[in-house]
Amino acid sequence: MLNVIFDMDGTLLDSEDSICAAIAEIRHDRHLPPLSKSTIQHAIHTPGVDCAKIFYEIENFPHRSYKVGFEAYFKKHYEQAVLFKGVCEMLASCKAKNYFLALASNAPHDGLQPILVRHNIAEYFDSIIGTNPSIESKPSPMMIYKILESAPFKQTVFVGNCAKDEGAARNAKIPYLQAKWGSDEKKENEFCNAEELLAKLKAYEPRC
Repeated sequence: MLNVIFDMDGTLLDSEDSICAAIAEIRHDRHLPPLSKSTIQHAIHTPGVDCAKIFYEIENFPHRSYKVGFEAYFKKHYEQAVLFKGVCEMLASCKAKNYFLALASNAPHDGLQPILVRHNIAEYFDSIIGTNPSIESKPSPMMIYKILESAPFKQTVFVGNCAKDEGAARNAKIPYLQAKWGSDEKKENEFCNAEELLAKLKAYEPRC
C-alpha cells in the first residue's frame, strides 16, 4: 500500500494566524516593533532563513525551532487554530485504506502530541517526529529517513505546504504534494481540498 508523511502547520492545521499572533505578542513583550504577517510567513516558509533572528532579534539562537523557549506563547495562540476542512475525514479514509501515516513537523517534538490530541487526529498517526537537538529541521531529509526506518511499504509520498517541505521530499527523493487549501489555481502536484488530496494519493498506490 502507501506510506504518507504529512507536515502539520499549513498542511493539516490552519495555524498561520496563531503563529503570527504568538510572535506579535512575544515581540510586544520584548519591546520590539511589530512585524508584518507577510514577513513572518516568508521567514517560516523559506529555507535558510534565521527565524529567531528575524522574529526576536536574537543572534545565534541555540535551538532548531524558533518556538523553543517561547512555548507558552504558542500554546496559548494555538488554541485558536483549526483543522482545514475535511482533514479528519481524509485521515480516516487513509487509515481505512491501510495507509501508513506519519507526521514530520519543524515544530518541537514534545509539543506535537498535545496539539494532535486536541484536534482528535493523534490516533491516525503511526509515527510522529518533530525537531529536537538530534533531529534536523526540514528541508533536511532526516525526519523522512527516520520515519522510513519503520514504514512498511515501498511507496512513500510527502504532503506539505512550503519550500521547506518540498525540499525535504526532494532531498529524500520521494514524491511531493503541495497544499493550496481553498485556492482556485493549482499546479499538477497541488491540491485545493481533501477530496483532491485523496485522489492524488490514490494515484500513487501500487498497481496490483
